[in-house]
Amino acid sequence: MKLRLQHSIEREKLIVSNEQEVLRVHYRAARTLANQTLPFSACTVLLDAEVYSVPLDAQSDDSKTSVRDRFNARQFMSWLQDVDDKFDKLKTCLLMRQQHEAAALNAVQRLEWQLKLQELDPATYKSISIYEIQEFYVPLVDVNDDFELTPI
Repeated sequence: MKLRLQHSIEREKLIVSNEQEVLRVHYRAARTLANQTLPFSACTVLLDAEVYSVPLDAQSDDSKTSVRDRFNARQFMSWLQDVDDKFDKLKTCLLMRQQHEAAALNAVQRLEWQLKLQELDPATYKSISIYEIQEFYVPLVDVNDDFELTPI
């Protein structure tokens, strides 16, 4: 049950991370469309406040903006596709790891079941294999691999 709960939490965290990343892309697109500069973070302000930092010239900002900074729908779709590709890869890795964890937990629990049987009645269960133990006694954790990253 703990593993099932942990897997559910990990899937929900992945879904929320995907939603946050899509929101960041939409915010970036709106900021680019409005021709706004990147807002300062607290770390940037603290870095500029240091005594030894060299101030940037105003002309270096003008040279950064060019014709290539124009925003279009194709660029926006490219950003969204990059996010989808990134999270599809993360979803695949997450599912493979969860299936591996479920199989490993099942093997450990079957081994513990086998050892307990041999401890209780060594004569009867001396040569029992872990594969002879029915799944009814040691169930395999079901990994839900058909969840959507962007539930609508």
